[in-house]
Formats: sequence, C-alpha cells, structure tokens
Amino acid sequence: MLSSKKFKALKPYIDIIERHKGKSLGNIVQELGQYKHMHFKKGAAGLIVENLFGLTNNSSPKADLEQLKIEIKVLPVQLKNHKAKEPTQIKMINYVRLAREKWETAEIREKIETIFWIAYGVRKVRGKSVSQDEYVILDWFIDVPCIETQETLKKDWEDIQEYVIRGEADKLSCSMGRFIEPKTKGKNNRDLTNAPDGKGGIIKVRRRAFYFKKSYTNEKIISQLQIGTVDEK
Repeated sequence: MLSSKKFKALKPYIDIIERHKGKSLGNIVQELGQYKHMHFKKGAAGLIVENLFGLTNNSSPKADLEQLKIEIKVLPVQLKNHKAKEPTQIKMINYVRLAREKWETAEIREKIETIFWIAYGVRKVRGKSVSQDEYVILDWFIDVPCIETQETLKKDWEDIQEYVIRGEADKLSCSMGRFIEPKTKGKNNRDLTNAPDGKGGIIKVRRRAFYFKKSYTNEKIISQLQIGTVDEK
C-alpha cells in the first residue's frame, strides 16, 4: 500500500506526466530548451524524463527519491501489442557484496520498494522501431509490490545469490527467475569484474545487472495502464 507521504512526494511528478501525455520525446526536448541539441542515443528516454522532473542522472545504488525509497523508471511499450519492448534494468550487480547480503537489507530493495513507472509508446514502420524522438508519453503507474510479488522477487534474488556464493557467477543466465533476471552488461566479453570463487578467493566474471523481466512489466505494470487510445500507425 502506498503511504500518503509517498503519494504527496510523487504528486508533482504525476502532474508533470499528466500534462505531457501524448507528447513525443522530441516535443519535450524542444520544451526543455537547453537540451534541444541532445542526441537520441540508447537511454535517452530516461534522461529526458529526469530532466523534465529536474532530477540529476546518477548510478547510485540508492533509489532516485532516496529518503522515501522511491525509484523512477521509464518503460517502452510496443503500441502494436501493448507489451514491454525490453527488460528494465534495476541496478548493477556487485557480486562480492551480493554474496554477503541478506534479503532484508539487500541493496536491490532500495530500488524495488516503490517504483514510479512512466510508460512511453514505441511504434514500428516497416518492421523497424521509429526514432526515439517520436516515442510518445502514454501513462504512469505507482508500483508497490504486494506480499505475494515480494516473495517471488525474493526467490529470484536468492537463486541468483546462490550461484554467486558457489562461485558460479559466470553461469548466471537471463532465463533464470520469474520476475528478476541477471542480464549481462558491459562493452564486451572482456569487460570483467570481481566475484567470489566459492572457496574464499576472487575470480573475474562478466558484468551483470538485475533486470525486471518483461513478464513482470507486462503483468504488473502495462496491464494497469490506460493506453487503449494510442494505436500503432
């Protein structure tokens, strides 16, 4: 359940998104003025929303609204079928720290306790997604996982942690988990980081991040959005 304190903190952001529903990211960039020359590279949507909210981009393990443990996420939705375009990154995995954590105080929980989702529509022309500046703001949703969902998130996290503790971080797969997956991250196969070897030592393994699977955002988020009036062209 969302507390009144958190709702009041989110109300200004909700109002901003309500005013920008139906606008393209390109329109919003023009509105922001000083960002009109920005390039629409991967991740531009999240950066634009942060600028719209007056927030600073960072890679902190803490939630975006840290004191209230509220995370802000953007979600690309395919207009053709109203499904998530891709998994959503939660945070990078620090294998060494993960192996020592307990679920009750795990870093990931800062990012998933309360999430303010902003969905934007992605359409395709001749099988290819249009440019990011044509993506359109659709709707928002405040996600406070119920007890049953929290138990599933915990189980996914514990399964990933178990691999890491055993020294098998490099055997993690994005096929794991119902709602959370450990997806590879980094420039290439040589982009490595430290992980436990299961024997008290350290090995080098591929970087990975926790991601919400598309099954999570399809089931828990997109199903709650009002996007029926926006159609694929």
